[in-house]
Amino acid sequence: MRQKVTIQGIAARIALALTVTLSSFTTAFARDVEYNSGSGEIEVYVNVGEPTELVFEGGKIKDGFKNSNAGIALDKKDSSLVVFGKESMNENGEAILVRLDDGRSYPIRIRRANSDNPRDAQILISDGKGAMGSDEEEAPYKERSYDYAPPSKVSGLMREMVLVAEFGKKNIPGYTMSERHKGQTVVSDGAVLAKIDKIFVGPNLWGYVLDTTNLLDQSQKLNAATFRIDGTRAISSSNWDLAARPLNVEEQISGKHNAKVYIVTRSR
Repeated sequence: MRQKVTIQGIAARIALALTVTLSSFTTAFARDVEYNSGSGEIEVYVNVGEPTELVFEGGKIKDGFKNSNAGIALDKKDSSLVVFGKESMNENGEAILVRLDDGRSYPIRIRRANSDNPRDAQILISDGKGAMGSDEEEAPYKERSYDYAPPSKVSGLMREMVLVAEFGKKNIPGYTMSERHKGQTVVSDGAVLAKIDKIFVGPNLWGYVLDTTNLLDQSQKLNAATFRIDGTRAISSSNWDLAARPLNVEEQISGKHNAKVYIVTRSR
């Protein structure tokens, strides 16, 4: 029998997942990456002597390029590339380029895992197209044109959440919005405090909006890894650089010590 998933259940899961992220950085995990051409390199974190698998959705690997003296070892099979880190890895990471049979290519930088970025066990890399040019079934409104990606896409849901949280939009088509757990703390480590603002539940994607505050007397940069949970497709923030905790009314009103953090995951 399929277990019923409730908003309360997922709120508990995100709280637990974020807590685990903060307290157990050495744990390896799988994650999804949706790559957009021109958006820079895909960063992959590995440990020396331990395998990390990169799976390319919708195509087999044709070939690739790396420095002959790179401190990594690669093993390719079909659409999978297994990476092993070596002790000689460059401190700035090792750059590789992977090209698929259909001509798509992906620039990747292999870095050593650390406390902020734990080792990736497996990464599923896609570009929203898949083998047939689309990662979704054909919809009856396919003939319509969109100025922006629809909410069924990762970038579309991210944009819609920003419009709701920051610009007063009332709802997102195709999603159920819940504020039932508004104010529930999911991160509190003495440096950053993050609480649930809104949760959006859709058929293929779920979205979370968090209210984040700097608790330190000095400015700090938010780390996206702090907010990454299982099935994460994208993370964004209204402001990655938080000002120090306000000391007067003017600084309090400016709100530069606060930020909205947006998380898009696969549906549970």
